[in-house]
Amino acid sequence: MFPTGLNKRINKYSFIMDHLKVLSQNEVNELYELFGYLVSMLNKYAIPYACAGGTLLGAIRSKGLIQWDDDVDITIERIHIPTIMHLKYIFTDGNKYEIIKAGKYMKLRYNNVFIDIFIIDNGIYPQKRWAEYNFKEGEYYPLQEAMFGDIKVKVPHLYTQYLNRTFPEWFNVAHVYNHKTKGKQKMSLTPQLLEPYLPAV
Repeated sequence: MFPTGLNKRINKYSFIMDHLKVLSQNEVNELYELFGYLVSMLNKYAIPYACAGGTLLGAIRSKGLIQWDDDVDITIERIHIPTIMHLKYIFTDGNKYEIIKAGKYMKLRYNNVFIDIFIIDNGIYPQKRWAEYNFKEGEYYPLQEAMFGDIKVKVPHLYTQYLNRTFPEWFNVAHVYNHKTKGKQKMSLTPQLLEPYLPAV
């Protein structure tokens, strides 16, 4: 048996992690399935992309989905979007998945989980309010590889420099946010919080 104090800490961390999670295990399984399929199609048709936002943080910091995240974010240069739309039937796996246009970006949906596909122009987001997340010269290309669970994914070339600039304290502090709870919480990262939310084997 664990000492009483250790038991309390373990129960505290378990409560925090369970409280932060907004996706069920089944939804996590579906999100990884969807992401794996999208990555395989992007690779097959030589369409460059990179993990963005919380997905970039997850790939570099946790090697998978951040426990409190609820979607996947990637960026694709606008020049490649017509190819995706031309091959829409293939990218949706015969309509198993659904591509939705959402203003200046797109979503790939599978049941209740989404991948946000953000469109950029030479590393620049068209949304003015996201100017702080634009890529500086040399930060985006050539793309590097990282692991997201068991999926080999692409990340920006100078991802450490980019994260230091856009997400200060990213390796020590978690800014907990998702689309369901909306409100942000700032928490010190612990080994338990760094663990990825992985699909069930």
